[in-house]
Amino acid sequence: MAAKSLPCGDLEKRIQKRVGARVRELRQAIGMTTVVLAERAGLSQGQLSKIENGKAALSVTVLTRLCQFFDRPVGYLFQSFDEMPRVLGTLTTVKGPENAGIQWFAEEVRRISDGSLSLLPLRPSQIGSAAAQVDQLKDGLIDLFVEELFYYAPFVPGFNAFALPYAFDSESHRRTFIDSTFFRERLIEPLRQAGIRTINRRWNWQRGLEWVLAANQPVVTPGDLRGLNVRIVDSELMRRFWQALGARPVAIPWAEVSAALRSGDIDVLPTHRAHLYPLKFCRHMRFVTLLGDLPPVLSVAVNEAKYQILPPDIQNGLIEACDRAGDFFSEHVRQSEVENESLNIARFKAAYLKVALDPWRAAVARVRNDLLAEGLLDPETAAAISAAVPPAESELLQ
Repeated sequence: MAAKSLPCGDLEKRIQKRVGARVRELRQAIGMTTVVLAERAGLSQGQLSKIENGKAALSVTVLTRLCQFFDRPVGYLFQSFDEMPRVLGTLTTVKGPENAGIQWFAEEVRRISDGSLSLLPLRPSQIGSAAAQVDQLKDGLIDLFVEELFYYAPFVPGFNAFALPYAFDSESHRRTFIDSTFFRERLIEPLRQAGIRTINRRWNWQRGLEWVLAANQPVVTPGDLRGLNVRIVDSELMRRFWQALGARPVAIPWAEVSAALRSGDIDVLPTHRAHLYPLKFCRHMRFVTLLGDLPPVLSVAVNEAKYQILPPDIQNGLIEACDRAGDFFSEHVRQSEVENESLNIARFKAAYLKVALDPWRAAVARVRNDLLAEGLLDPETAAAISAAVPPAESELLQ
């Protein structure tokens, strides 16, 4: 039996009520009165009241003004609650403490949204490399992505600054830059315009304690890298960086790293202490050079179009879950690193090498200057990082 269609008049009234409910919802979510919204959207208060009460004839011009103000697609106003998305796809990161942190995030999203939104973990084999996932995020093939900021450099070149070690002198230096107008307006906003929105409010997702080199022989100074095969992501910047340090860069997808270690195709693996024991890297790379760099900060990013069709309360719940999960993720990874070090030593006879850091910092600074001269790093971002002096240090300079 064919479904009954609503008379045109009834359908129009239903659409008017739905649009009115969506406009009221958006206005209330930002705590704005009808008087203020009407003024800023170029409407009369009476006209806005009729729209919110579902009694106004819908004008595309008026709806466009409202949607431009709220930064929403017009189609959002016509969606019923049942049509809102319930599932956002995300990746399962490397096994071990990071994976536990991602799972905690998924549970927090479900709890805060009262079950309205779920995160569906996907295996890396389903979605490819991190670089491929960024493209998929932009194109809406996946909805949510948790990774380091340098993966966004194909869309905003300034993010390349986060790819190299020792980009920041201290955590307060990095925090000052992340809190800066430059970071927000020249990096984050262009990324959103490209279709990717970061939802980090506190930028508190940190990948463990520090960056390290896992190697099949002791690496104490930058000179020890000469002639060794170093695993890199497929990036011209990283290729030039390691070549300048005297190594032979070998681009290997993350999913193939373990096989490359077993076969001896690489001699050095730049990685993070949190990855060493869960992924059994020291079974083949006993020597761990501790380089004392800051742990990378991770972004939690969503597809902008998908984010825009979420109701305000679900958007806020997702952001709140991101904040809470960042605290759990970072602390859980840090604790696991400390506990796993003794296990790594006992099981794989790992040797943790505490080396002089000044030669490493000097070598990286020299290479960074060369890469700036070659145009592989954005000079404006580099200048903004140098200018991001933490408040306490700024007082000392006066």
